[in-house]
Amino acid sequence: MVEPIYTTYTSVSKTEHQRRPKEPILIIEDKKENQVLLEGICKRVGVAYEVAENGKIALEMAKNRSYSLYLVDLMMPVMDGKTFIAEQRKFDPRSVFMVQTAIDQTEEIIEIMKMGVYDYLIKPLHVEIVADRLEKALEYVYLKRMESVLIDEESKELKSQLEWLNYKESHRKTNEVNSELNSILNLKTTLMQGSGLGAMTTIIDSIEKMKTVENGNYIIPKDFWDLLSENQEHNKTMLKGLDMAVETIQSHIQLSKITSDELLRILPEIVKEFQKETEAKEIKINLPVVKQTVKLEVNLDAIRTIIHEIFTNGLKYSKPKSNFDIFVTFVDGYFCLSAKNNLIEDDYAKQLTVSEKKLVEPFYRIHPPVESFHHKEKFSLGLGLTMVDFLLHKHNGMFFIRNAIDHTTETKASCVIAEIFLPIQS
Repeated sequence: MVEPIYTTYTSVSKTEHQRRPKEPILIIEDKKENQVLLEGICKRVGVAYEVAENGKIALEMAKNRSYSLYLVDLMMPVMDGKTFIAEQRKFDPRSVFMVQTAIDQTEEIIEIMKMGVYDYLIKPLHVEIVADRLEKALEYVYLKRMESVLIDEESKELKSQLEWLNYKESHRKTNEVNSELNSILNLKTTLMQGSGLGAMTTIIDSIEKMKTVENGNYIIPKDFWDLLSENQEHNKTMLKGLDMAVETIQSHIQLSKITSDELLRILPEIVKEFQKETEAKEIKINLPVVKQTVKLEVNLDAIRTIIHEIFTNGLKYSKPKSNFDIFVTFVDGYFCLSAKNNLIEDDYAKQLTVSEKKLVEPFYRIHPPVESFHHKEKFSLGLGLTMVDFLLHKHNGMFFIRNAIDHTTETKASCVIAEIFLPIQS
């Protein structure tokens, strides 16, 4: 067996490699002059390569390592190019081939393409043409690999989401008073009895120590009273949010048929509601451009509440000077609205990956309350996403929130994607 010629070339340009596979090309060519020509083109393009003198040697090499692309001469001794392609495809059906041939006839080219090759080159080879075709072939391989990875990830994510839905359904109460309502009523009773108000209790304890008596009246420092009044406003907001949560869960939601266009008109209105907060944090909200229209069965007031809560949750934890992106897709009979925000990278964000499925549980929080968004929260004490999940269930829809890595920026960034799914009506 003739030993294969082996050489590599490493490009100095990082950008050139961003849309290329990491494996080398395998040049399969028996003529030395053509080997030298193709090696020079690979060096010019900036891609690593190896060389095999015939198909048999190439098959042995392919069993020992992976190659991004096979650049195959059709006419070779020992094992020709057609035989190599057929045998290699049995071994790895995902292999990508470019072939070289001196026969410039329509019938031959058709036969070549029937073999499932990506492209063909007519001899004599021209450096500029080969370099251009090689660049396109490498990008094609890269995109195929990325597509395969994305499909695998989405399949795993879908399986995980379905398992979570099955878990939630198996634990959902079927009687009139469900577990969410019980939790909210219990907490509301506790708050109204005066226990659990940590901040107010601390302030009152401090007042007790600082108060003085003058003419039969208590005198307390103004700063303490101002803190007490401010905290009382927060307590009123919490109780109001709890009342609203109880009312939402107990109320009957009437659904009506509308178009998705009608639903999407809510988005600009909600953006205006958060103008002050987004300007303060320098966050840019990007709304979708949707050309497809479908029919939905929803309660618009409930949907407005859902979207408002998703905006509240996403914007208050968004990194300053970042983007808040809204996407609309149509997946397996569902209208899907997704919100993506880049997350502030702190110790709380690190907990999200392992706790994301708990975010819809009543009163569950990872981050502490954000004071600047307190007045925007319709539901307090971590109940916002609980209500989103509850209301979507009433629409026969689904809600998912998950941690992800944003690869669209120069550096990888942690982000959160919140998704609502509504069934499309016929």
